[in-house]
Amino acid sequence: MVKLNGEEVEWKKAPNFVNNVQRKIMWKDDYTGAMFALMKIPKGTLIEDLPHCHPKSGQITFHLSGEAVFPDGSKLSIGKDEYRFSFCPKGEMHGHLKKGSKILEDIIYLHYWDGSDEWGE
Repeated sequence: MVKLNGEEVEWKKAPNFVNNVQRKIMWKDDYTGAMFALMKIPKGTLIEDLPHCHPKSGQITFHLSGEAVFPDGSKLSIGKDEYRFSFCPKGEMHGHLKKGSKILEDIIYLHYWDGSDEWGE
């Protein structure tokens, strides 16, 4: 069992992202590249990443907390009363947030890739 104190997580820059997206790898299969990671987009980040795909893996995401404002002024709020789940099949284009979104409160989420997390365009 892995137990984490959120205040003590040692965050590292997540590869591939233009922004300061950070992650803590919880588990990784060195043979397949499958991985389970805790992810964070820090407060104040302006989203610049464009849609992408993972040509070698499907991706499951559990959004746990945070808040963002989209370019059109609408907001995304995730909290104890509303968690979010998403699944993206291998090779399908996706993007966590729209380009130009601003993070108002740290967004914390869990990612699972069933293969390599390499990106494609």
